[in-house]
Amino acid sequence: MSGATGRKRQIDYAAYAERRDKDWQRRMAGFEGLVIKARLGDPEPLIDHFRYHVGPLQLSEDNCEMLSVLLERNLPRKNGRPRGSVSHKNAAIACARCLVRIGKAAWCRKNGRKRAPGPDKAPTKILIKRAIGLVEAHFSAVGGKISAEAVGDQSHLKEDSEVGAYVSEHLGDAIDEIIDLARK
Repeated sequence: MSGATGRKRQIDYAAYAERRDKDWQRRMAGFEGLVIKARLGDPEPLIDHFRYHVGPLQLSEDNCEMLSVLLERNLPRKNGRPRGSVSHKNAAIACARCLVRIGKAAWCRKNGRKRAPGPDKAPTKILIKRAIGLVEAHFSAVGGKISAEAVGDQSHLKEDSEVGAYVSEHLGDAIDEIIDLARK
């Protein structure tokens, strides 16, 4: 055998390792590297990429796919049934609770007290019944489906800002009537 055909090619492992490291560094310096770092537990560079516009913000299809996979795998999923569905009845109950809270606040100011009586006491019962009547007049689809227990059970809780905004915008006359009733 002659020398050229029978010789094994010598692999330069140092050059191979250097090329591999450069390729890996190039890959990690781009968007794909940010996604890999986020997947491995360091989401700050990816967050900074979007928050502070570090680098180009236009995503290719591959980048979009990588980001969707990352989010799909790592974001927590909500388990179980949603807390409350948006229906006419639930919206009406929330509005009635808001009116009762407004009435209780007016009653406390009038009587110089810090807390209003509970839902089973006379002043609060009157406010609950009137709030239900006012809300049922506004939400015609509800018509008699709201119970005093549903309104009174959570009327002491902190108000939802969206419901409060809706009540103040659409039920201004009802607010005035509840306040007048509470001051009697």
